[in-house]
Amino acid sequence: MKPTAEQSDFIERIGRWWERAGTRSAGRILGWLMICDPAHRSASQLVEELQLSAGSVSTQTTALEQMGLVERTTFPGDRASYYRLRPHVWMQLMAARQGEIAVLKELAEAGTEILPEESPDRVTDLHMVASFFLDEWPGILGRLRERMETEKDDE
Repeated sequence: MKPTAEQSDFIERIGRWWERAGTRSAGRILGWLMICDPAHRSASQLVEELQLSAGSVSTQTTALEQMGLVERTTFPGDRASYYRLRPHVWMQLMAARQGEIAVLKELAEAGTEILPEESPDRVTDLHMVASFFLDEWPGILGRLRERMETEKDDE
């Protein structure tokens, strides 16, 4: 099933957004796996439906797997492997940001030891921002988990 025009627009938007962190092809795969029905696709389906080369699909699905965004699945009696978004992938992605924030704080702390005389705020601002989010991030994620559970229960 090829994407509709509206779906293609969404896929391209995700692709362009993902280009900041990876490649447009990986973003397009991610976008399609977000909205396709059923929620899994084989490599050959991704090639056909997204008009990507087999090599690109192979490379990008491997990259998405290594990032923990996509997982492979199989079905009894079917020799193909299929790709799908990992369950709760967006929560996991946000949780991973905490580690990135911690690295930023460490870098800022290293920078405070060699602050420039002119405009020390270039370092101290990063330290303040990273410290704030490092302190707040666990609470934010906790509230998000609660909201997701509440909304899941309401369905």
